[in-house]
Amino acid sequence: MMNKLKTTFAIIGMVFCFIFFPNCRGGIIATEEDLSSYGWVMYEAANFEDARQWFGDAIRKDSSYYDSYNGMGWTMGHLRQADSSVYYFDKYLSMDSNFEDVLDFYAGLSFGYNAKGDDENAREYCNLFFGNQNPILDPDWYFSHNEKINYLDVRLILAVSEFRLALFENCQTNINKIYKEAGLSTVVDVDVTTVQGRSDLAEHLSILQKTLQNS
Repeated sequence: MMNKLKTTFAIIGMVFCFIFFPNCRGGIIATEEDLSSYGWVMYEAANFEDARQWFGDAIRKDSSYYDSYNGMGWTMGHLRQADSSVYYFDKYLSMDSNFEDVLDFYAGLSFGYNAKGDDENAREYCNLFFGNQNPILDPDWYFSHNEKINYLDVRLILAVSEFRLALFENCQTNINKIYKEAGLSTVVDVDVTTVQGRSDLAEHLSILQKTLQNS
């Protein structure tokens, strides 16, 4: 909420200056935070090409500002450029992995590697996400720039990755966690050593995907 308010005030201030003081533009030096903030405005409006430009400018302005990489990673994901999405998340994490919104990066990498079909890495970053999730501060994590994306989506990626890696017991465990955490009464208990049991798991993954998309 505070980040959204800061972004809103920053944009209002910029527009106010441009309208009422047309000659002041040359005196304004946009910071990397300003550029990144407007990138998020574009992202939230689903203007992903424009968002990419603003986040790119922010990275060129200051290559050490984490939020620019965060924005670029998520934006490239929406543009269906999974390789680039992974690149930007990984690039910043190689410099620092101890910052406030690190769960955004782990979630983004989970989705990115899943889109690439790299189930080993998708599973690794899902586990890093849940391993770094603070049970008090962020037990119900959601992506602040798109509240429809939350920790249940990350757990679904984990379950899908485990299914593809033939870790069927783990997959079933995570399917049941999703049902429980989503407040649903369904309990899955199948024989994962059988073709029918595995088919049932695949069906539940499909059901959960549709359920979370429509929630």
